[in-house]
Amino acid sequence: MDLKSYAKINLGLHVHNKRKDGFHNLTTVFQEINLFDNIKIKESKYFSCKTSLSSIKEKENFGTIAYNLIKQRFPTIPNVEILISKNIPINAGLGGGSSNGSAIIKGINTLFNLSLTNEEMLELASKVSSDSSFFINGGIQLGTKRGEALKRLPDVFIPEHLLLVKPKIKIKTKEAFLDLKNHLLNEGMDINLSQLLKELKNNNFSSKLFKNDFEMYVFKTHPEIGDIKLKIMDLGAIYASLSGTGSTVFGIFPSKADVLKAQAFFSPHYSTYYVNPMT
Repeated sequence: MDLKSYAKINLGLHVHNKRKDGFHNLTTVFQEINLFDNIKIKESKYFSCKTSLSSIKEKENFGTIAYNLIKQRFPTIPNVEILISKNIPINAGLGGGSSNGSAIIKGINTLFNLSLTNEEMLELASKVSSDSSFFINGGIQLGTKRGEALKRLPDVFIPEHLLLVKPKIKIKTKEAFLDLKNHLLNEGMDINLSQLLKELKNNNFSSKLFKNDFEMYVFKTHPEIGDIKLKIMDLGAIYASLSGTGSTVFGIFPSKADVLKAQAFFSPHYSTYYVNPMT
């Protein structure tokens, strides 16, 4: 079985109070994009889950975690061999690992005719990672709680021309959250969903949701990433932001010509990806 496992960006990310389970409540808009990893799954005598990157340990791979969760529920399913060819950069705020886990849940469900409902797959995915539930249905969704409480945003389509710029910088998520704990000003922030939808439909990114709380930490510790965002805006983007906890910065551009011009500027120095949103 061959699968595609897609990436995401965050159109705004607000971090709220810390939960009893150690995670933080948050509010974000997830947007799936057409940058993807390739996954192959086949029945095998022994289980394995390998990626094209040696830095990803098999035991910690979200694909391994996803398979083990299904195996707990269906102990008689056969072992499988999983091969993940990585195109989504890691440590980038693009959800590559989370997406891999969800793709494997959906793939195993189909491969062995397990008849898991959408709700059951969402529940399993929420145990893989905070972002994994989003990738069960993808598209564009409002995420709350840990990110696993999701609401589809009907009839919302952001402009199709997106540029990702990925510097060779690794952001330590745990340190970013620790830094934020002294600046959590949004605990009681309520999102006006109807206003949010109106702004999205009009491609108006002026709502207080459309900023990423992690930018304060990331731009302070890695000014180069802040400079990338400013330059993306200078090159004509209608909106730019850090995705997740970084280090990728994305820009939404009004035309293909504008994206290609910006990509030509950044490509000699950084990894760049011209991508489109998925519905």
